[in-house]
Amino acid sequence: MSKSKLVVLRSVAPCVRILSALLACISISVITVLIKYVPVAERMDNTYYSPLWYSLLITLLIYLAIVIFLILPLSLLTDAVSISVAQRARWRIHPVVSRMIGYVLLAGLSGVLFSVFVFRGNTFLYMGAIRQMFILTLIFLSWQYVLRAGAHWLEIKKNKDRISLN
Repeated sequence: MSKSKLVVLRSVAPCVRILSALLACISISVITVLIKYVPVAERMDNTYYSPLWYSLLITLLIYLAIVIFLILPLSLLTDAVSISVAQRARWRIHPVVSRMIGYVLLAGLSGVLFSVFVFRGNTFLYMGAIRQMFILTLIFLSWQYVLRAGAHWLEIKKNKDRISLN
């Protein structure tokens, strides 16, 4: 198996997982708040609009709770299953594809669980929650890949610097 596939097959370090969860929450919060922001020139009279920082803080706390209680614990299971599937089907399925499929299933499961507990069983009546879970989970996975690639690049650079000093 090539070295790039072996890098993908390793489990994600807890610090990378937590940092990617925080970055995913921050990025999806900023996107959500900026989409729903009403500029001062377009605001209606006698209507209260919350400040941008307050909306950002509340949205960040909501997404952080969702990530901590749903996505982080289920991502441990998803990584274990996707690594197992990728190791068993070495040449038939790429590890990145198996991890993507696992995280898409994780997003669907966490969206359904969120809808069941928050909306009292009316799961498919509120499809917005499931869509947001898909987006949040895929951003979480992309931050994991970015942070792992950055750590791998720094490790290679450090080894090259060590070799050049000798």
